[in-house]
Amino acid sequence: MNKIDSVEGVSLNIVVREDKVDNKKVFVINNEDLGVSDFGDTLDEAMVNFRKSAKMYLEAYPEKKQKLVKEESPLLVSRIFL
Repeated sequence: MNKIDSVEGVSLNIVVREDKVDNKKVFVINNEDLGVSDFGDTLDEAMVNFRKSAKMYLEAYPEKKQKLVKEESPLLVSRIFL
């Protein structure tokens, strides 16, 4: 098993938003717990890129995996505007 395989099965909360770069729409994905983000022209591409970035980050900093303690599913995930 290589180092990246050791992070398989880790669950992360992510924030997905649309942004514009040079008048082109991109999807940006961020995880605040690790401070990792990535983007792509499509949502699928952004997810693939984010997964690669998060795996590489956890390979470089395996102690950060401790921040990702497995929790039960939350009762509610939502967003409010103030």
